[in-house]
Amino acid sequence: MSKGYWVKQATISSSDLFVEYIQTVIPWLLSVGGIIIAKDINQNSDLNEWDGGQLGVIVEFESKAAALSAFHSDVFQEYIHLNGLASNLTLSIVG
Repeated sequence: MSKGYWVKQATISSSDLFVEYIQTVIPWLLSVGGIIIAKDINQNSDLNEWDGGQLGVIVEFESKAAALSAFHSDVFQEYIHLNGLASNLTLSIVG
C-alpha cells in the first residue's frame, strides 16, 4: 500500500496561536500515525517578536486513507475552526 501525505501551509497571525498550534497539533498528528518529514517557517518578524507568518509542513501517513481520516477527524476539524485557522489553511492530500 502506498503512503499518504499532507502537504500543508497555515498562516498563523500571533505568537500565542503559533505556540498553541505546535503544542497541540504536533502531538495529535503523532498520535494518529502522522510523521512530519519536512517543515518550513516563513516569519514576518524579527528575532524578538512574531508578527505572523506561514508554517509549511509535509506529514506522512501509512496510507492515503489514513491521511484523509486524520484530516476529516472531529479533533482536527474542531481545532482549526475554533482557532480561526480554517480559512488560513491550504492542505493537499496525496498518495
